[in-house]
Amino acid sequence: GILAIVATSCKKDDTIRYNNATMGNVVNGIFTSDQGNIFNVVEQTCPGKLDTMKRAFVICDVLSEKAGTENEYEVRLNYISSVLTKDAIFTSSLTKEMVNDPIVLQSYWVSGGYLNIYFAIPVVSDSKVVHYINFEYEDNASEAEGTYTFHIRHDGTGEVFNESNQAKIQLAYAYASVPVSSIIKEKEARIILKWKSHKIMGNTILLTETEDVKREALYSKDAYQQTPEAASAGSRAFEIR
Repeated sequence: GILAIVATSCKKDDTIRYNNATMGNVVNGIFTSDQGNIFNVVEQTCPGKLDTMKRAFVICDVLSEKAGTENEYEVRLNYISSVLTKDAIFTSSLTKEMVNDPIVLQSYWVSGGYLNIYFAIPVVSDSKVVHYINFEYEDNASEAEGTYTFHIRHDGTGEVFNESNQAKIQLAYAYASVPVSSIIKEKEARIILKWKSHKIMGNTILLTETEDVKREALYSKDAYQQTPEAASAGSRAFEIR
């Protein structure tokens, strides 16, 4: 049979393209963007608490620049999402291969010394199954100097999709970051990003078909933010089959 569901939960998909949308770190409740700007939240129109997060993606309106500063602003916070942040797992330290379940990667970019991704995974809405995302760094790869290879590893811990639960299948969206500045020694380098993807045909995600995808990103120690690259189908509703 065919598993099909229309996923309309894509309101966040395009947010990383707006000028007042950025990722950054939170220290003692203070948000500093990857561009080096400090945002003091004086108004908030969305749920969520910055002081409960270590890294966050925010959308905000800049209301004013703090007097006597060049990079500190008062902002109205309109959207906030916690960012899953994990250190890379080195291939040479693995005793067995990591689980490599597929994902749908929406965007990827390098900023603030991090490799960042915005992705979606199919889940069963009322399932208690926990999914895991990790970044594997291929430290034993024979790449050219100045080239670093990372794999996105998704472990769905056995989540099963079938006709009995097809009405409950939906896409779960999330952000994740891996710090790379301690791994990359050059001032400028090339990052190769690999992952297994659900096959996408038009607006349809095929749950039963996958493909291996490889993309590249440029890293610079001197650049705070680089333009996000669309990794798959961009921002739109998907039908899942």
